[in-house]
Amino acid sequence: MVDGLAGAATNALSGIEAATSRIATAASNIAQTSPGVPTGTTAAPPLTGGQIGTAAGQVAQALQGTGGDLSTDLISVATAKISYEANAKVLKTVDKLSRDTLDIVT
Repeated sequence: MVDGLAGAATNALSGIEAATSRIATAASNIAQTSPGVPTGTTAAPPLTGGQIGTAAGQVAQALQGTGGDLSTDLISVATAKISYEANAKVLKTVDKLSRDTLDIVT
Protein backbone atom coordinates (compact mmCIF):
# COMPACT_ATOMS: atom_id res chain seq x y z
CA MET A 1 0.00 0.00 0.00
CA VAL A 2 2.85 2.37 0.82
CA ASP A 3 4.38 1.81 -2.62
CA GLY A 4 1.04 2.64 -4.22
CA LEU A 5 0.76 5.87 -2.25
CA ALA A 6 4.33 6.83 -3.09
CA GLY A 7 3.68 6.18 -6.78
CA ALA A 8 0.50 8.25 -6.71
CA ALA A 9 2.33 11.10 -4.98
CA THR A 10 5.17 10.96 -7.52
CA ASN A 11 2.72 11.05 -10.43
CA ALA A 12 0.81 13.94 -8.89
CA LEU A 13 4.00 15.94 -8.36
CA SER A 14 5.02 15.31 -11.97
CA GLY A 15 1.58 16.48 -13.08
CA ILE A 16 1.90 19.66 -11.03
CA GLU A 17 5.33 20.38 -12.54
CA ALA A 18 3.94 19.83 -16.06
CA ALA A 19 0.97 22.12 -15.37
CA THR A 20 3.30 24.81 -14.02
CA SER A 21 5.43 24.56 -17.14
CA ARG A 22 2.37 24.82 -19.41
CA ILE A 23 1.16 27.91 -17.56
CA ALA A 24 4.59 29.54 -17.81
CA THR A 25 4.79 28.85 -21.55
CA ALA A 26 1.28 30.13 -22.23
CA ALA A 27 1.85 33.23 -20.09
CA SER A 28 5.05 33.95 -21.98
CA ASN A 29 3.23 33.60 -25.31
CA ILE A 30 0.44 35.91 -24.16
CA ALA A 31 2.88 38.50 -22.80
CA GLN A 32 4.89 38.77 -26.01
CA THR A 33 4.07 41.82 -28.10
CA SER A 34 4.82 42.62 -31.70
CA PRO A 35 7.72 44.96 -32.53
CA GLY A 36 6.87 48.62 -32.33
CA VAL A 37 4.06 48.20 -29.82
CA PRO A 38 4.84 50.26 -26.72
CA THR A 39 5.16 48.22 -23.55
CA GLY A 40 5.19 51.05 -20.99
CA THR A 41 3.21 50.79 -17.80
CA THR A 42 1.76 54.30 -17.67
CA ALA A 43 -1.99 54.45 -17.28
CA ALA A 44 -4.03 55.79 -20.18
CA PRO A 45 -6.95 58.17 -19.67
CA PRO A 46 -10.44 56.62 -19.79
CA LEU A 47 -11.82 56.04 -23.29
CA THR A 48 -14.92 57.73 -24.63
CA GLY A 49 -17.53 55.91 -26.70
CA GLY A 50 -15.92 56.64 -30.08
CA GLN A 51 -12.45 55.64 -28.92
CA ILE A 52 -13.41 52.19 -27.66
CA GLY A 53 -13.70 50.67 -31.14
CA THR A 54 -10.33 52.14 -32.14
CA ALA A 55 -8.67 50.86 -28.97
CA ALA A 56 -10.16 47.37 -29.46
CA GLY A 57 -8.80 47.33 -33.00
CA GLN A 58 -5.34 48.33 -31.77
CA VAL A 59 -5.36 45.58 -29.12
CA ALA A 60 -6.45 42.99 -31.70
CA GLN A 61 -3.73 44.17 -34.08
CA ALA A 62 -1.10 43.94 -31.33
CA LEU A 63 -2.24 40.42 -30.41
CA GLN A 64 -2.12 39.30 -34.03
CA GLY A 65 1.49 40.41 -34.19
CA THR A 66 2.52 38.04 -31.38
CA GLY A 67 2.74 35.08 -33.73
CA GLY A 68 0.62 32.97 -31.38
CA ASP A 69 -3.02 32.15 -31.08
CA LEU A 70 -4.45 33.81 -27.98
CA SER A 71 -7.38 31.41 -27.70
CA THR A 72 -5.01 28.41 -27.77
CA ASP A 73 -2.88 29.95 -25.03
CA LEU A 74 -5.91 30.76 -22.86
CA ILE A 75 -7.21 27.20 -23.28
CA SER A 76 -3.77 25.92 -22.31
CA VAL A 77 -3.87 28.01 -19.13
CA ALA A 78 -7.36 26.75 -18.26
CA THR A 79 -6.37 23.14 -18.91
CA ALA A 80 -3.21 23.50 -16.85
CA LYS A 81 -5.23 25.01 -13.99
CA ILE A 82 -7.61 22.04 -13.96
CA SER A 83 -4.69 19.61 -14.11
CA TYR A 84 -2.94 21.41 -11.25
CA GLU A 85 -6.08 21.30 -9.09
CA ALA A 86 -6.65 17.60 -9.80
CA ASN A 87 -3.07 16.70 -8.92
CA ALA A 88 -3.27 18.77 -5.73
CA LYS A 89 -6.37 16.77 -4.74
CA VAL A 90 -4.47 13.53 -5.36
CA LEU A 91 -1.71 14.75 -3.04
CA LYS A 92 -4.26 15.64 -0.35
CA THR A 93 -5.81 12.19 -0.67
CA VAL A 94 -2.40 10.50 -0.43
CA ASP A 95 -1.68 12.54 2.68
CA LYS A 96 -5.00 11.58 4.27
CA LEU A 97 -4.56 7.89 3.43
CA SER A 98 -1.03 7.96 4.83
CA ARG A 99 -2.26 9.48 8.07
CA ASP A 100 -5.10 6.98 8.31
CA THR A 101 -2.71 4.10 7.70
CA LEU A 102 -0.37 5.35 10.41
CA ASP A 103 -3.30 5.68 12.81
CA ILE A 104 -4.29 2.08 12.15
CA VAL A 105 -0.73 0.81 12.67
CA THR A 106 -0.17 2.71 15.90
